[in-house]
Order: sequence, then C-alpha cells, then structure tokens
Amino acid sequence: MQGIIGERPFLITLPIPSLRSEAIFIPDPTALEIKAVDSKVKAIKAGKLLFQQFGLKGSGFLDIRSNIPIGKGMASSSADIVAALRAIAYSYSLPLTKEIISTIAAKIEPTDGVMYEEVVAYDYIQGELIESLGTLPPVILVGIDLGGAVDTIEFNQYEKAYNRHDQDHFLEAYEWVKIGFRKKNLSLICKAATISARINQKILPKPFFKEFEKLAHACRGGIVVAHSGTMVGILLDKKIPNRNEVVLHVSRQMSMIVKNLAVKPFVYCSHEKVNGNTMSLIT
Repeated sequence: MQGIIGERPFLITLPIPSLRSEAIFIPDPTALEIKAVDSKVKAIKAGKLLFQQFGLKGSGFLDIRSNIPIGKGMASSSADIVAALRAIAYSYSLPLTKEIISTIAAKIEPTDGVMYEEVVAYDYIQGELIESLGTLPPVILVGIDLGGAVDTIEFNQYEKAYNRHDQDHFLEAYEWVKIGFRKKNLSLICKAATISARINQKILPKPFFKEFEKLAHACRGGIVVAHSGTMVGILLDKKIPNRNEVVLHVSRQMSMIVKNLAVKPFVYCSHEKVNGNTMSLIT
C-alpha cells in the first residue's frame, strides 16, 4: 500500500528476499572522496552523510552489486543506500541503527523501508517507522513489468491528488492490513492492497489494470503495484488447491493481457523455492 492518512504519507512494504543489493567498502585514508562502481551517486552521498553523522574524515571505494531492476518502483536506490551504509559502518565499527539509516536515506530521496526485514508501515518522506506489522502469511506473487521507468525523486515532487474519499478508503484498507497480519489472513491483506492499487490508478495509471484486477478476483487473489514504478502483481495464497496449475494459469493470462509487450511474468513464492529459484520466469 501507499498513500496518505491525515497529513502523513505512508507506505507498507512488500519484502522480497531474493531481490537484494550487496555492498563492499574498502577504506582508503589517502582518497579525497568516496568512489563507486557505476557511479552510484545516491549511495556515495549517503556515505558522505554517514561520515558527517559520526564526525569522521575518510573515504574509500564502494562496490555495489544488485539484482533489483532500476526505475521500476522496487526500491533499488533505497537498497543501494542501505547496503552502502551498512558496509561503511561495518568497516569503521560504527553503531549504525535503522533510525540512522532512515534519517540519512530520507535526506537523499523518498525512501522505502527496506532497512526492516519484516513488513512495516513507513513514512517514506520523513524516513520514520510508523509500526511493524510482522511477516506475510505464505504467499505467491506473480508479477510483470509493464515497461518504461519512473524517476522517484521527480515523481514525488508533485503533491498526490488524494481526496477525502480516497483517505477514507486508505484508513479502511490500513485497518484490513493490520487485521490481516494479526490473524494471518492473506485475503484481507489482498483486499487492502487492491484498494490502494485502485486509488493510485489516478496518480500513476497502470495499463490493463481492469484486466489484471478481474484476473486476481477470479483467482481469489489481490492486486499489488509498484506505486511509483512500472510493476503489477497478483498476490495468491500459497495454500490454494492445485497451486501450480493456478500459478501457470495466472502467468499465461497475464502474458495474454500484455501480448503486445515484450515482457514475461515472474513468480515469487515465499518460504520456498520455485523451479530452483526464489524468483523464476515462466514462458
């Protein structure tokens, strides 16, 4: 979910452990600035802010490797920043906390709550934890990239046109999420995610949204979107009968919906591997 309650912007994270950024930092006391492979500008800036935070003078080399697609709304920049900060802090034995990471990340751009392993409600503008919700019930995510890219900084420069009606629905959905996590009821979480995705169609429209929503409803699942990106997914209960057949059906239907786009669905299954990987392509 992503939206606003009262005056406070929030998002609810969807951790996918198979997507990750990893960083190695090599200190160099003779260097004048932090350097990084592929000019990871945001990660470099985060490193400089960390040095300032602890009153340190130092530099070095950052090697960041990530399998997270860029510009798709999947928190690639946030993950790079978190990985870089942890690598630098480890090198200098700094007492880095999630709160410090959040504060630094929010100074650079609106940030996802990827510094938390569990699902959290998070103020992505101020970089503040609202509350921890726990872990998802067993879930299957069948997703697809609809193409293109979104600049997170530019996207968040504009005020989101949420009205009172939207805010009422966000409040309702937020309650469904909390109940869903408390009772480990995925259907309530799916319901909330779908409400959020539907509201945000007027902010960043996803092509074929009605078709995806109809497919999700037919399979008793829910729609999840990258609210500031290009991804659309269908959440399914991992305990559904004949799940392999259902996943294959959903994947094929999603391919048919976007048949004119050169894209393929991916599948993520929590707590286990699918076809040898936690994320796999289905043709």
